[in-house]
Amino acid sequence: MSAARFTERELEIDANFARMPDVRDFAEGAAAAAGFAEESRYAIKSAFGEAVANAIEHGSQPGDTIDLWATVEDDSLVLCVHDSGMFVPRVDPRGDLPERGRGLAFMNEMMDEVQVHPSRAGTLVRLAKKLPDG
Repeated sequence: MSAARFTERELEIDANFARMPDVRDFAEGAAAAAGFAEESRYAIKSAFGEAVANAIEHGSQPGDTIDLWATVEDDSLVLCVHDSGMFVPRVDPRGDLPERGRGLAFMNEMMDEVQVHPSRAGTLVRLAKKLPDG
């Protein structure tokens, strides 16, 4: 299917790790519909899963919901995660790599663009991957 026929999709989930299979299916379906090959779909699914896991763990309270959506903008597949929490940037440690706290770096390795937009209404994470040629 070509990206020209891509249909925007949305999903609202409970802030619960039990929903991660739904999250992975959502990202896989969006990436496939946008025309990505299996290797790229895996990278997109992994980065999106990390963003949602962060929203569940750090940006949500029990009973909260997280909004997910996927669209095509210009020449990229864009996947977004919106939670109700307030993003607090980490200060980079010196010396050994920490056991945790590398999620944004991981997402940046997998995607072409990663943006974090904190606001009083919550945190929006926007991931973009350039569409495959042809």
